[in-house]
Amino acid sequence: NHVLCSRKIMKSKTSSSWLSNLALPPVLIAVLLLSVNQSGPSCFVQAFTSPFRGVSLSSSFITKPVERNLVHLSSTPNPNDEQRVLLIPELNDERITKLFAWISRAFAGDRQYDNLMLAIAAVFGNLPPNTSPIIMLEKAVSKMSETATIDENGKVEEDAPSGTPYSRMERERNSLGAMGAGQWTGQFYTRPHALLDVTNYTDVTEWVKSLPRGCKRTLKKADAQNFTVTTRPILGNKPAPHSSLAHFKCVAEHEVRVIAQQEPEIFFDALAEAVSRYLGTTRMTGEIREYRDADTGKILAFAHEVRKGRTVRGQWFYATDEASKRYVWFHSVKSLVERAIGDKNIDVADLGPSGTDAFGELKEKYGFKSVEEWTAVADYQGPFRYGEGFEDDDEDDDGFGASLFEMLMRGGR
Repeated sequence: NHVLCSRKIMKSKTSSSWLSNLALPPVLIAVLLLSVNQSGPSCFVQAFTSPFRGVSLSSSFITKPVERNLVHLSSTPNPNDEQRVLLIPELNDERITKLFAWISRAFAGDRQYDNLMLAIAAVFGNLPPNTSPIIMLEKAVSKMSETATIDENGKVEEDAPSGTPYSRMERERNSLGAMGAGQWTGQFYTRPHALLDVTNYTDVTEWVKSLPRGCKRTLKKADAQNFTVTTRPILGNKPAPHSSLAHFKCVAEHEVRVIAQQEPEIFFDALAEAVSRYLGTTRMTGEIREYRDADTGKILAFAHEVRKGRTVRGQWFYATDEASKRYVWFHSVKSLVERAIGDKNIDVADLGPSGTDAFGELKEKYGFKSVEEWTAVADYQGPFRYGEGFEDDDEDDDGFGASLFEMLMRGGR
């Protein structure tokens, strides 16, 4: 695991696995030396720092085909071989499926797939069939087909969960950062969060009446959409219900649309962010509210919510391109507010930080004020809370372990 930084070769201090580095700030990387396997060839792929957290991909990958030199990618490791690769920054179902197959192998512990840049070259490049990345990709797709769940019509169930079965304690511990653990420990401070004090309302109609006329019209359109909503709890010792290809499509399309639409030249940065966020949401606790088209049953979006202390956090929301035109996010916000108002144990609804000023202003129109010292307003102290009928098969973990871990982080409080 070597990186060439500022023209100097140094030994990386971090793990060779990009999975372990997803939450770290990006580092300035001029060229990354990628190892295909222990005995096989290596390749060079240009990469530059990204403003987004997670794996750093090339900022020079723009919305037209781009050529890059990949050295030693052929099956015959001739040091003089060089393959110029044309990368196509376009997203479709086939490419999303192939990328999901690759990262699924990485999540399963197959270390030769711990290389996202190599996945990008294999999925979005025009590599010849005899190259190592293409052979690896074909094996990953084949493996996914072997382990896939098949429905009664002989088709692969794209919504079948396949993620890591983290314990309840692991999931709760993985969720503490989003609940303000950085602030509790004084390690770091995050961006302001958008908060709504729901104690000011007796029911959701009062909240709707308090909104501007345009917001009321938007919510009315959201209520008229033809989709179904199902609550699915995230249980201990089981794959997260949204650890599936269909849900990964939501994340991938959402991140590319939101990030690369504003800055098209960073298409692959957006894709790397999607992988990072998919990993994040499927490791956490809580529940998802799954949106499907009422006619086709196709998954359109999901909202990931976590309750802790006297706050409900709208932790993640990801939607396909189709869902972005059907007011799903607005419906999810109204639903969150309605359930928060109806829960006597909840005082604040938290929509988290905003990626752009425009999004922050949109949240503010719906009553969610941007608060810098948000942990002083949103009370996240106390246990994680789950909805009625929640049954956890994790018999060895009643949440005490995560609570003790949190108490230690708070300095015994």
